Amino acid sequence: MNTKRVGQIIREAREDKKLSVKDVAKETNIAAKYIIALETEDYSQFPAETFALGFLKNYASYLKLDTAMLLNLYRGEQIEESQAPLEELTRPTTTPYSLDRNKIISLVSIFLFVISAYIIYISFEDSGSGSMDEETTEVGSAVETVASSDIPSGINFVSQSVPENASVPFILTEDRGVSFSVNNQQCKMFIKGVSNGKANLGFNIFPEKNVYFFQTAEGEETILSYRIEELASLRRDIRVVTQAVTEKSAKVLVTLKEEREGAAVKSPVGDVPIQVTLFFSKPSYVEFVLDGQMGERGLVSAGEVKHLEARDRLEIKVGDGGAVEMVQNGKERSVLGKPGKLVKKIFIRKPNPYDSTQSIIGELGE
Repeated sequence: MNTKRVGQIIREAREDKKLSVKDVAKETNIAAKYIIALETEDYSQFPAETFALGFLKNYASYLKLDTAMLLNLYRGEQIEESQAPLEELTRPTTTPYSLDRNKIISLVSIFLFVISAYIIYISFEDSGSGSMDEETTEVGSAVETVASSDIPSGINFVSQSVPENASVPFILTEDRGVSFSVNNQQCKMFIKGVSNGKANLGFNIFPEKNVYFFQTAEGEETILSYRIEELASLRRDIRVVTQAVTEKSAKVLVTLKEEREGAAVKSPVGDVPIQVTLFFSKPSYVEFVLDGQMGERGLVSAGEVKHLEARDRLEIKVGDGGAVEMVQNGKERSVLGKPGKLVKKIFIRKPNPYDSTQSIIGELGE
C-alpha cells in the first residue's frame, strides 16, 4: 500500500529526473510558486480547488505519473483533512508537548524544503540575468543589443492585434509581455529590465530562438526593420515609440509600417485572419494556442477582454465556459459554454468549396 502523499510523490519524481523547479516552470508554463505549492501541499495558494486540480493534472502528466491515481489520492487526502475537526473534538485532551514526533519531523521537513526551493529559485534568477553574451551597436538615439538567447521563462504573453493604419499601446512589465501578428508572423515583445531611465526591450519572431534586444527611453522612436541583419526575416517594419518608462515597466506605442516587397505571404482574395474576442464576467483559467504557438496560459480576472488573432489555427481552452462570452470574426456575441464546465474551441482555416480564390474559417468538429 502506498503511504506517500501527493506532494512527496511529485517532488520525488521531479528530483529523480534531476529537474529544478525552474526547469519545470519553463517546460510547463506553470508558475514556480504553484509548483512549490503542489509539492508542499499548500493548496491555499490557488484561487480555487479547480485550479489546484488542473495544475496537479498538468504537472503529473509532465512527470509521466499516473494522473488518475494522484487525483484520487488528492481527493482522499482532502476528505481526511475535512474530517480532522471532528476527530479533534472526540480526542482526549493532551498537553501542547504531546504532538506526534512524525508530524513534527514532517512540518520541519516541509519548512526546510520550501526555504531551499526559494533559495535555489532566486540563485537561478540571479545567475540567468547576467549570463548572456551581448554585442552592441549604435542605431539612431538608442543602443541596439543583440543576444543569442531564448525568451526568459516566467513571462506571461498576452495576445493583442495591431490593425493596419492604427497605433496600439503595449504595457510591458517584468512578468507580462505582448504577442502580436505581423503579416502572419507571430512576434513577441517584452521588457528585460530598466537602467538609467532606459528600458531594455526584447523582440522575437516565431519560430526563431534568438531575441533581438534594444534600449529606448521615454519619447524615443525605434524602427524594427527587416533591413537590420538580425531581423532579416521580418516581413515589414514596426515603429515603436516609448511613451513612459518606470523602474520595472514600459509603455510603448506600436505601429505597422513599410511592408517588405515580395516577402509578405500573399493571402487569397478576401482572406482574413481568425479573430476572436473574449469577454470575462468571472475569473477563469485559460490556454490560448495561436498557429501552434502558446500565446497565454493562466488565470484571467473578471472584466478583462482578450483579443486573439491567428492565421490558420486558433485553439482556446477555458476552465469556466459560463464565465466567458465570445465574438468570432464579427459573428453574434454568445456565451462560450456551460457554467463551471471546461470548454475547448478550435478554429481552423480551410478552402472555400465554392470559390478557390478564397478560404473560410470553420470550427473543428462542425
